[in-house]
Amino acid sequence: MKREIGIIALLIGSIASAYAAKSAKITVGPLQHDHAYYPVVIDLNAQQIANKYRSQLGAYIDGQEVSSQLDDLDGDGVADEMALLLPMHRGEKKTVVIRAAKQHAEFEKEVHAEMYLKSKTPKDGYTYHEAEGKQFYICPVTEQTFTAGEDSYNQMHHHGVAFESDLMAYRIYFDKKQTIDVYAKKTPQLEIDACKWYPTDEQLQAGFGDDILRVSGMIGVGACKPWNGQKMVHFDDVTSRTQRIVSQGNVRTICEVISTGWKVDTSATPVDITTRYTLYAHHRDVQVEVMCSSAGDDANQSFTLCTGVQMVGKKAFHSDELTVSSWGTAWPVNDTVKYAKETVGLATYVPKEYYDHAVDDGRNNLILLRPGTYVRYYFTCVAQKENCPPAKSEDEFVAYVKEWAETLEDY
Repeated sequence: MKREIGIIALLIGSIASAYAAKSAKITVGPLQHDHAYYPVVIDLNAQQIANKYRSQLGAYIDGQEVSSQLDDLDGDGVADEMALLLPMHRGEKKTVVIRAAKQHAEFEKEVHAEMYLKSKTPKDGYTYHEAEGKQFYICPVTEQTFTAGEDSYNQMHHHGVAFESDLMAYRIYFDKKQTIDVYAKKTPQLEIDACKWYPTDEQLQAGFGDDILRVSGMIGVGACKPWNGQKMVHFDDVTSRTQRIVSQGNVRTICEVISTGWKVDTSATPVDITTRYTLYAHHRDVQVEVMCSSAGDDANQSFTLCTGVQMVGKKAFHSDELTVSSWGTAWPVNDTVKYAKETVGLATYVPKEYYDHAVDDGRNNLILLRPGTYVRYYFTCVAQKENCPPAKSEDEFVAYVKEWAETLEDY
């Protein structure tokens, strides 16, 4: 009897300890490819780390603390995930220990995200700003919602949230298009905080990058759009639109676009769609997650989503299994005197569990996504503006995209 009581007590103690854990050990690898900065995301709920310890967590390899980031995805004030980047060789394994500690090493912030409300007149909390030959006032926000009919596009500086690593920057238009635009760096560095997307003449002379793509009514790179059976369209009829900076730090930045009450057609039940964009430090590629309140395959909610890349200048589209890409040269802005044409490579990769088929509509090379409440895909960009681009010609870019897509099989 004493032995049974002891076993029961031990089991109860083990369960209590598991749900109050302040440390965990995770094995990373083996992988099929080499990675200079492999993203590792640890689900703190799955590791049963007690809430009271989560803000104190650090990550350690062989006793040495490495750069990590705690992210609260649902906004309840408690971290849900820890993210870190590891150099990984093919076939290698690494053990990561996460544990609570009172003191941690300090690591440099290596990504940035920003949103600004815009005003023509001075207001409390707004600062004076000049861009594109105009004078106005801006106020930083981390989340903003507009209801149907409001001019969200023009009420935001740089027309929506912008986020960057040292290699590339992107912005998401805050309107029905939700298109992704691209800002390329000449030199690897963070610079959007300094130039607010529009570099001055002095900053350009100092080596800043700039906007390299005119998206117009096209898909840009990696945007999520509805497909009406014949063509790509927009999220026109919604109750509200929200953009949110979920996190930013020394490892990654996460931004979300939320379309609430989207009506596929007049008879359909409204659908809520959240599109989450994650950009890691030292990465040019972005992970996209699309979360829908409906799978889109119901008779009363039938819809199809798509993503892809736009045509750049003279049409040069490529499709290779699960990827679509384009390469071309075109004017990035209307000002053809101050700015030169830009040569750009765009690519999107969709894992096969979410991939339906590719469609070339003449202006965009699209991938139609399988119906589901969750979809994940990736996009990337290479620009000849860069001092050391990973591809310098169309053929090199096609080869680069193929290699990039293969490394994503490790994710």
